[in-house]
Amino acid sequence: MAVMPEGRRFKAGEHNYAAILTPELVRKLRQLQREGWSYRQLAAEFDVDEKHAWRICKRIAWGWLDD
Repeated sequence: MAVMPEGRRFKAGEHNYAAILTPELVRKLRQLQREGWSYRQLAAEFDVDEKHAWRICKRIAWGWLDD
């Protein structure tokens, strides 16, 4: 985990103040990708960047979350 100023740690997932997605939405995004949706389609559907959709599907982001 990245260390934030004043000793605070970065909060992962929905606990991050800037989080858009919830665990349920991440699971749905991954399911749609397995069904053949493109990263562009996923990005538009979930209001995230294409690269972030890719990172979620490759488990670089939200990697701790089981499907």
